[in-house]
Amino acid sequence: MTSLRPRSSAPRVGILNCATGERAIIAATPFIIGASAAADFRMHSPTCPPVLGTIQQRGDLFEVTLHADSAGASLVDGAPGTQFTLHLGEEHTLLSNGEALAFKALADAAEWSDFDGNMHWHFYDARARQWYGPFDHVEMGDHLRRQSAEEAEDNIAMPAGLRDVGFFVKDIRHIFPERVVDSGPADDLVRPVHSEPVNVEYGEFTCPTCWFKFDRGDAMNIAVHATLRGDPLLGEDAMQRFHATRFNDRGQALDAMGLAAPDLACPHCRRKLPPGFMDTPHHIFSIVGAPSSGKSYYLSVLTRTLQTSLYQNFGVTFRDADPSENVILTQMRTQLFSASTPEDAFLAKTELEGMLYETLPRQGRKVRLPKPFVFKLTRSRAHDTDFALVFYDNAGEHFEPTRNSADSPGAQHIAVASGIFFLFDPLHNTEFRARLRGIRDPQIQSRRLDQQDVILAETEVRIKNVLGLDSRQTIDTPFAVMVGKSDTWVHLLGDAPLLPCVEKGALLLENVRQNSARLRELLLELCPAIVANAEAISSNVAYFPISPLGCSPVQFTDSEGHVRIGPDPQSIQPKQVEVPSLWVLSQLAPEVVTAK
Repeated sequence: MTSLRPRSSAPRVGILNCATGERAIIAATPFIIGASAAADFRMHSPTCPPVLGTIQQRGDLFEVTLHADSAGASLVDGAPGTQFTLHLGEEHTLLSNGEALAFKALADAAEWSDFDGNMHWHFYDARARQWYGPFDHVEMGDHLRRQSAEEAEDNIAMPAGLRDVGFFVKDIRHIFPERVVDSGPADDLVRPVHSEPVNVEYGEFTCPTCWFKFDRGDAMNIAVHATLRGDPLLGEDAMQRFHATRFNDRGQALDAMGLAAPDLACPHCRRKLPPGFMDTPHHIFSIVGAPSSGKSYYLSVLTRTLQTSLYQNFGVTFRDADPSENVILTQMRTQLFSASTPEDAFLAKTELEGMLYETLPRQGRKVRLPKPFVFKLTRSRAHDTDFALVFYDNAGEHFEPTRNSADSPGAQHIAVASGIFFLFDPLHNTEFRARLRGIRDPQIQSRRLDQQDVILAETEVRIKNVLGLDSRQTIDTPFAVMVGKSDTWVHLLGDAPLLPCVEKGALLLENVRQNSARLRELLLELCPAIVANAEAISSNVAYFPISPLGCSPVQFTDSEGHVRIGPDPQSIQPKQVEVPSLWVLSQLAPEVVTAK
C-alpha cells in the first residue's frame, strides 16, 4: 500500500484498483495516479503511463483529471471522458490505458477502509433486472467470460464499496485473469480438463427418462441464475447443466454465479431428475399395448385407484413425487373423474409427437422420449421402506415392430422395468368378438387390424436384444397380462364369480392364482398366441381380468361434428384395476404389500 501524506480535513476520496483490489484513502492533494515510482497511488500494469491522472481538492470538491498523454479512449462511468468532479457521496468509475479504477467521495473513511484486500463484485443482470453476489474476483471473471456480446452490452459489474455506478461487462473482461488449473508441481503447463463419458451400462441409478445407468457422483446440477441459460446439448432455452465443485453451508451445490442449485439432472440425457431421486429406490412399471387399447384410461384410473387401495388395505400412501412433471396425467385423471358428459370425459389418443413426449439427447442424437410420471409410496412408520414407481403413457405405435430403432427408442423402458403390464384389448380380437354376439358395445362395431400377438413378439425381441439374452432364455420380471374391458366378456369364464383378491392388510395370492388360471384357459382357447408370447418373455406370468371403466362407453358427437366413443362419467366403476400392480408390488416390496 502506498504511504499517503496525512491530512485531517474531510471529506476524503476513496480509490480502488479493480484489477488488484488495492484501496487507498486520499487525504492530501495534489494526488498522483500512475506507474511512476513517485506516484501516490502506483499502478503496476505495463500499459499504464508514469502519470495517468491527478486529483485536486477544491473546497469540498475533488477534481480528477487525466494526463494529456493518457486521455485517449478513456471512459468515465462508461462514456468517453477525461475528467470528472466528486461531490460528497458521489461515485465514479474510470477506464484508461487498460486500468479500471473506482472513486468515491467519503464523509467517513471507515466505509472504504472496512473492506479487506480481497476483491469482491456484484453483478446486475439487465434481462432479469436483478442483482447477484457478492462473488470473488476469480468467480466473477469466469462468469463474465461466458457472457455473450449481446448480454455484455447491458449487464453491469460493480465492485464492492460502490452503490450507484459500475462497469459495463463488455469493457472490463481484460482485468480478470484466466483461471489456472493446478496440474501438480512437476508440470507448469495449463491443461484443459476433459471429463470421461459416463458408462451407460453400469451404475447405482437408472435414469427414468433415457434408462441409462449412472452413479451418484455422475449426476449433474441445474444452474439457477438467469444468465446461465443455454446448455450445449439441450439448447439455448435450457438452463446449463454442470458438475458441482462448490457448495453452501447446507451442502447445496452452487452454480457459477453463486446461487444454490439443488435440482439434479441425468448425465446422459440431461433431463431433470425427480425430487429425492437419490434418496429412494425407483421401480419402472412398463405398460405395453396396441394403439387405442385404452392405456391412457387405464393409467388414469390406476393411479387414482392405487391411491385409495394402498392406503385402505396396506396403510401405504401413494402420492405425486413430482407434481409439476405429473401435471399432464393429473389433468387426464381430473378430466375423466370430474366430467359431467362423455365429451368432457373423452381422452384423446396418445400421439407419438404429442405433449406426453419430449425431445432429448440420447447416444449422440436427438430423439423423442416419453415423459415419466413418478409416484412415491410411503409407510407412515417405516420410511426406510419408501420407494417410487415410474409410469409412462406410450403411444401404441411405439410398440410396433417398425418403431424400435435408435431414432425412436421410446419404449425401451420395458428392458429395465421392475414390472411389465401388457394390456390386451379383447374387442380387437376376432375370436373374442365372435363369442360376444349380442353385446351392445359401440367398440365391437369398429374394425381394427389385430396385431396384439405381434406386439408381444416384438416386446420379447426388444427385451432380449437390450439385455443380451439368448432367444431361448426368459426373464423373471413379473409380467401381468391384463385382459381389459372385462365388463363385456367376463361371462365367458363361466358362472362362478371371480374370487376377491384383496382383503384388509393382504393380497390374497391363492385367489390371484386361481383367477389367473381360469383366464389363461380362456386365452388358450381363443387366442393362444398371447399366452405363448407372454410366457416366452417371462417365467413369472399372471393373467388378470380388469375393467378400468367398469361399463361400456357411449357414442357422441363432439363440438366439431366428429363421432366419438367415450365413457359415461356417471357410470364409471373400475373393476380389479389395481390387482396386477399389487401382485407385482407384493414381489418387489413384500414388507409393503403383504400377501397371503
